[in-house]
Amino acid sequence: MNGPIPDNPAPFFPMMPRIGLLFLTALLVQCGNPAKTPEAHPEPVPAQLQETDDFHGSNCMYHAARITDMGDRSPSSPGYRKQLDYLKGELSKHGWECVEQAFEAPTPQGPTQFVNLRARYGKNPDFKTPVRGLLTCHIDTKTGIPDFTGANDGASAAAAILETARILSRDPARAGQLELVFFDGEESFSPHMDNDDGLYGSKFYAASLPRPLPEWMVNLDMVGRQGKKIRIPAMTPQSMYRVYSRAIRELGYSPVEWGVSAYGIVDDHVPFMELGMDTLNLIDDFQDGNWWHTSRDNMEILGADSFKSTGEMTLHILRQLLPAPPST
Repeated sequence: MNGPIPDNPAPFFPMMPRIGLLFLTALLVQCGNPAKTPEAHPEPVPAQLQETDDFHGSNCMYHAARITDMGDRSPSSPGYRKQLDYLKGELSKHGWECVEQAFEAPTPQGPTQFVNLRARYGKNPDFKTPVRGLLTCHIDTKTGIPDFTGANDGASAAAAILETARILSRDPARAGQLELVFFDGEESFSPHMDNDDGLYGSKFYAASLPRPLPEWMVNLDMVGRQGKKIRIPAMTPQSMYRVYSRAIRELGYSPVEWGVSAYGIVDDHVPFMELGMDTLNLIDDFQDGNWWHTSRDNMEILGADSFKSTGEMTLHILRQLLPAPPST
């Protein structure tokens, strides 16, 4: 996008089937030639967390560094289990309780064990009670890539949600209307995703949702890169587009950093979109540079300022979608 984002954009593909278009455009994007990686300017990782009322990008850097230090976090790996334990420990510090959602699914490598992580705010929350909305990300890393730690593609969104959860714990009325979900198995086992390979965790979770369904879900994916270019999918529902564009406008953010893709995007929001839920997928343009699914996706490309803008955007969106209850 080269200019301000309009409040009511014209639909890009108003009559085409959703899933067919999504996978077609995903393949077109995957076949593109990535641009040269911008010069990295590694930032220091803080030695400790800050506990003020502000969203701190440095806290996200802290979490991302600890997660990437766990190495491979593909499904069923020791690193994935370490990551689950880390997430549960950090969330519990701020009043969030977690449950694991384990399941088995067929993959190109045979039956595979997966584990999603769910979190709700408060003491002994009832995970069967419907919530208004979901804030989600995937936390697995792609298999078969030498020296891959998935700093942006895997760790960054988890780090951003941990810091968001810390801030939301200071607003219990809103936090109590939300479920955080960390998906396993977003990545395909084959080089490229298709209808049968990828999105394992989000598909299972969406299929398991009780009725009534949540009203909406917001998914974060690759949100901490220096110079990131967030592009929401072309087929984002109008209601969520308006929430997104309002946040950009009121935060004074650049449409270079926060824009709209010309394509559909295959990501963890798709199973929820197919249920009829309003979805918003905040995802970096992975064709911007040659870091994606390589060993160059490491801590050197992440930045505290990038995380901070992600956090402020996420919180602005959540505060629109989770209006505070009336004062008594």
